Amino acid sequence: MTMTASEILKRIIENEKISYNKLAQKMGIPRSQSLYDIRDGKIKNISHAYADRIRSVYPNYSRIWLLTGEGSMRTGDTLSFERSEICITNDYKLVPMINMDAVGGMHSPNAVFDEPEYIIRRVAFNDAKEGDKCIQVSGDSMEPACPAGSIVLIRQVECWREYFGFGNIFVLLLNDGRRILKKVIKCDSNSQEYVTCVSLNKEYPVEDLPKDFIVGVWKVIKILVNKGW
Repeated sequence: MTMTASEILKRIIENEKISYNKLAQKMGIPRSQSLYDIRDGKIKNISHAYADRIRSVYPNYSRIWLLTGEGSMRTGDTLSFERSEICITNDYKLVPMINMDAVGGMHSPNAVFDEPEYIIRRVAFNDAKEGDKCIQVSGDSMEPACPAGSIVLIRQVECWREYFGFGNIFVLLLNDGRRILKKVIKCDSNSQEYVTCVSLNKEYPVEDLPKDFIVGVWKVIKILVNKGW
């Protein structure tokens, strides 16, 4: 369940047993009014700058959670997944989960942007291969298959210009640094220069994306969905 910015701050205040004024002091904010405005719902989102200030004091809070209210609250948390999705045989590997996210929306910013890549923890996946990694999903445009907070196992597609593998879900790294999550199909109007990106959430339109905008491609191999158990 997605938390509001007000609920996120309240949770931090309760966890750390401090006041809003004290939190403002720790964050290096001259006036605490902005935190009270977030508490009262006058400010709807925690900014990237505020998220970074909070994490400078309390680095165990997930940046994605602070910015979106989605996923794990703490960077070291292990999400509660249905057992059969984690390991149904002994044929599994512990795959590194990196600190990046893939956003469903074509025009939405990533929760984590312009930061060095590092491993948060390792997640068990069946049939994973050497070199695979996993990242968390933000945004709702790929629901119900890839809801916000879910974790996707991804595998790099080295020769995507020669063979894309249309009809699958991919993470696309764009030339502006964004990472988007889309089902990619062949562009009927101009397949040489474009691919067509499809959202599974029907509220979002189908869009054609120039191939020149794409820097890297990773195929989604498996999806772990937090059941909230």
